[in-house]
Amino acid sequence: MHMDVTGNYSQFYKGTEQLESYGSGGNGLIPKDTLVKYEFQTTDEKGNQIMDPMSKEEALQVMKEISGQYGENVLVEFSGDGLEALAQSIREQSRKHSTGLTDEEIAERARKQELLDQSIIHLENTHRLVIPNIQTNKKLYGSLENAPEHIVKASNGIISNYLLPHDVSGMTEAQRRDAIAFGLEEARYLAENYLDEQHAQDFMAAMESIAKYGMNGTVSEDGKVTYHIEKGPMAGAPEDYVSETDLLKEKAPELYKELQDLNRRIANGETGWGQKFIDLQRRISQKLSGPSGTVSGGKQLSYYEEAAANYQTWKKAMDNTKLPTVYGNVNYANTASFFESLTSQGSLGQEWLGKAQERFEKWLGIN
Repeated sequence: MHMDVTGNYSQFYKGTEQLESYGSGGNGLIPKDTLVKYEFQTTDEKGNQIMDPMSKEEALQVMKEISGQYGENVLVEFSGDGLEALAQSIREQSRKHSTGLTDEEIAERARKQELLDQSIIHLENTHRLVIPNIQTNKKLYGSLENAPEHIVKASNGIISNYLLPHDVSGMTEAQRRDAIAFGLEEARYLAENYLDEQHAQDFMAAMESIAKYGMNGTVSEDGKVTYHIEKGPMAGAPEDYVSETDLLKEKAPELYKELQDLNRRIANGETGWGQKFIDLQRRISQKLSGPSGTVSGGKQLSYYEEAAANYQTWKKAMDNTKLPTVYGNVNYANTASFFESLTSQGSLGQEWLGKAQERFEKWLGIN
């Protein structure tokens, strides 16, 4: 069916996400605190056609109309194969203006475009927790793709209450770490009782990664916990892949603002932007490929190389983190046996375990 660019876009709305506000009057950026997501797919999940692909003009008009509904503190994200004509137009503009670029620059641009083409995320159940590390988040929800919603709810509860809590006031460091170990035991209970073998393996691999993030959390004097979790490369990308947008935002905010402004003008229907886009991309590449000031092994690293090296350092620290071994001979037959087998183990105490059992059974719909 033809796209009605004057119609109601609610069927394409995929949720709203609160952002950690970024930007300030000091650097010329307007603070953003909300991300609104729209996805235009030509078919539904059953393969039925629901819309025709949009033309470039239709895509720009739709983006303009939707963006115009929101204030300046909102970022609007568009995705979906219905926008392919616009993506194709941008690729064509890039090819037409690639003369003057080196073969290496052209190849790098093609590589980035391929990764971008593969990175469209089909968003659903936006109430679920988002793990900042892309690959861990994908593995977690991939392992839960066929699980009942109450199992997803329980998994989210384990993460927010035990693996990555934001407030541990009143707990000792030993108790905090024992709570992480307890959260992993509840995760194993779900894996043993509700997931098939392959999904259970992926689920536990994801939960153990999250537990390691938790183990490396920093606790303030008032019991608030902060976590350093790197975003990392998108799923399927090589380990040295770096998000150009994230890097640009951090290292060259003036170029990031210029890119955002150009994208906004394109969405508003500005013409003749092809050469401007290519010139800006060249300046961005030159900036981020330039020296970062960090030297490793006697070599001056570019901003790309610095970011990739920082990620590898973080990843190695996470991989080398030892998970706590607190509980033994755990019985996963049912919740009563499970919690009984945990009694007298660890430093959390029977009262704490009693409340945890009540919470767990509520998540599972047992009481």
